Amino acid sequence: MKKIDELQEKIDKLKSNNVKTGVSKKNSSPIIDIAAELVAGVLVGVIIGLMMDNLFASKPLFLIICIILAVVAAFRSIWKKYIK
Repeated sequence: MKKIDELQEKIDKLKSNNVKTGVSKKNSSPIIDIAAELVAGVLVGVIIGLMMDNLFASKPLFLIICIILAVVAAFRSIWKKYIK
């Protein structure tokens, strides 16, 4: 029971001091975030496109479509986060 009370006191102390844990998003550069979002979007598009091409035996069709959709989605996400 004593350990629970001590733990609760520590939690209350941290809440009252407004101590932040984890990595703050403000420390990262927006350019790095934009680049990471674009690269991740294209990678996901390539992977999904290749999987669909192998599934339907239509080599470049789904790859091209998925890459275009992934780039459009990445730009749309970037537009929402940083432009507006």
